[in-house]
Amino acid sequence: MTDPARPVLDYLEIEITEYCNLNCRGCCDFSNLVKEKKIYELEEFVKDFQRLAELFSGVDKIRLMGGEPLLNPHLTDYVRICRDIFPKTDLRIVTNGLLIPRLSDETLQTIKEYDCRFDISNYPPTRKMFPQIKERLEPFEVEYDLGFPMNCFVRTILEHPSDDPAPAFRNCIFTHCHMLSHGKLSPCSYAHCIGRLNAEYGLSFPETDCVDIYSDITGGEIIRRFTKPHEFCKCCGRGAVPYKWQGGVKSDKADKYDWLIKDSFLNTAVAPVAQSVLKTPAKLLRSIIQKRNWK
Repeated sequence: MTDPARPVLDYLEIEITEYCNLNCRGCCDFSNLVKEKKIYELEEFVKDFQRLAELFSGVDKIRLMGGEPLLNPHLTDYVRICRDIFPKTDLRIVTNGLLIPRLSDETLQTIKEYDCRFDISNYPPTRKMFPQIKERLEPFEVEYDLGFPMNCFVRTILEHPSDDPAPAFRNCIFTHCHMLSHGKLSPCSYAHCIGRLNAEYGLSFPETDCVDIYSDITGGEIIRRFTKPHEFCKCCGRGAVPYKWQGGVKSDKADKYDWLIKDSFLNTAVAPVAQSVLKTPAKLLRSIIQKRNWK
C-alpha cells in the first residue's frame, strides 16, 4: 500500500542549465534573459534528488531541461543520478536538438544505456537540421519524440494581476508542470523562474510560490498544495495570447511585453474562451505524444 505521506509525483521538470543557444522570444523559463552561464551543480542536484526520494516513492516522468540541457558539460551524470534514484521513471531530455549532431559516441551510448530519450522541440531551425539529428541518433538506437511544429509562442502573464487565482488555474493547460532546482519545488516554470523577468524589468511578481523541500513537509502535502489554485495563478491570464515564434532574442532585444498580456477585449475576453475550448483536446494530445513508444 502506498504511503499517503510519500506518494508518487506525477511529473517533474529540472532546469539543469539556465542558459540557451536558441534564445526564443518569450521563453517560458526566461532563459533568454539569463546573462551568466549557470548550471545546477551536481553536488546540489544529488542532495536535492535524495531529498525528493524521501518525499516521494517515485516520479512518473522526469524531464531534464534548460535553457538548453545539452550545453551542460555533465549531462550524462544527471541522467545516471535520475535513473539510480528513481529507476522506474520515464526519463527524458528536453532539447531544441541543434547540438545533438555534436554529441559524442560515449554520451549517446550512456543515454541509451540508462533508458533515457529525447523530447525534441520542433522549432524552425530544428526542422532544418532534423535529417542530421535523426542520422546521429539512429546508430545508437536512442529513442526520441519530435514535437509538433512550434511556429508560435504565447504570452501568459497578466500585466495587472487579478484578485482571484481560481479562474486561471481552472483554465490552465500546464497545472502539472512542477519544476525543481536549488532546493525549491514550484507548481510551474513561470512561478519558478519569474525572478528573471522581475530583475530585468524592475517588476514585482511574487517569487515565493514554491516549496522548500527541506522544510517540515510531506510529499502528500506538496501534492495537495499543487493541485489547487496557488498565489502565482493571480498573475496568469485565463487565456494565452499567441504570437509568431522568433529565435535569437537575447535580453538586449527582448521586451517585457514578450511575456505580458496587455488589457484588451481580444486578450481578456476572447482568448480565455478559446483556451477553455482547447484545453481538453490539447492535454489529451500532449499525453498521447509524450507516452508514444514508452515501454
